[in-house]
Amino acid sequence: MQTGYTQTCDWWSLGVIMFEMLIGYPPFCSENPQETYRKIMNWRDTLVFPPENPISNNSRDLIERLCCNSDNRLGANSVDEIKSHPFLKGIDWDHIRDRPAAYTPDVKSITDTSNFDEFPDVDLNIGRNQEIEHKDKDLVFINYTFKRFEGLTTQRGSLMKMTSASS
Repeated sequence: MQTGYTQTCDWWSLGVIMFEMLIGYPPFCSENPQETYRKIMNWRDTLVFPPENPISNNSRDLIERLCCNSDNRLGANSVDEIKSHPFLKGIDWDHIRDRPAAYTPDVKSITDTSNFDEFPDVDLNIGRNQEIEHKDKDLVFINYTFKRFEGLTTQRGSLMKMTSASS
């Protein structure tokens, strides 16, 4: 529709991440970007919950209410819509930041990557001209535009620099 999108796209992303965490793979998993794009655009038919990985009714409902039309999406009016969903019942939102993390990684230095999975069979194509190689792969996302709101853009930093320089 070329109308851009708002912060509700983040709630869609939350639903996608939740699906992957509960099911074990992304909901629109495909072999190439074009097929992924097709599945996302046809989400009504391709958002499928596999019977071999059953999840609770509340978790399924939350995912479906996040991965839906933006005008019907949970959280479109307020984050409180999401917080009050039955799947999240019992969470003390007022004190959530006071709780210890479920897992604290042991980080030995600023460059320590030991907590990340290794993928030795992946060819990273280091040294190739990535721009040319991937030039046509993202054409399916042409005209997708994020709506930037005043005060939330990189221009804000530029404006602040200009203001302080002129003072």
